[in-house]
Amino acid sequence: MKKITINLSFYNQDNILREHVIGWTSWSKEILKYYSFCIVDDCSKNSAIDVLDNINISNIDLSIYRVKKDLFCNIAGVRNLSAKMCRTEWMMMLDMDTVIPLRLSTSLLELCKNPAGNCFKFNRRVPRNPFHNKNNRAHPAVCLLRVDDYWNVGGSDEDLVGNYGQTDPIFWYRAEGKLKVNYQKNMYLD
Repeated sequence: MKKITINLSFYNQDNILREHVIGWTSWSKEILKYYSFCIVDDCSKNSAIDVLDNINISNIDLSIYRVKKDLFCNIAGVRNLSAKMCRTEWMMMLDMDTVIPLRLSTSLLELCKNPAGNCFKFNRRVPRNPFHNKNNRAHPAVCLLRVDDYWNVGGSDEDLVGNYGQTDPIFWYRAEGKLKVNYQKNMYLD
């Protein structure tokens, strides 16, 4: 039974999209049976379907949606669409600049045993540059949470579309008192 949907927004970063999907396809069947994947293409120059054309995705449960109108900073709309299309109880909101390594994919399943109202954030590892200012720091948006909890917060505020940098702080502000944010300092995204 599927437990988690990985929701990834895609906008004009073809090589990084390929890296994500190739990583997912390398996970074992034992792990993949618990995961669905959802890519929302935010009106990229090259569609996600075209970018992934030469990659065998037959072993993963993948849905791809494409926004037809190119709106500046449409991250709120993309996140809401991916949450609406989610078919699992839990979802992982993932940005293009973070990759879920295999070791984290197994740990995420354990976190799904927690009760409603819990949300999980993770530290980042920058393997190519351990001195990078984001190394060993939590990502402002990436988290694991129940879909119902996401909507209980009100989802992402689409009134912010067209503005850079406010989507994440406003979501977490509205989540105060509704979500218990648990920082998993020993669990890393790459």
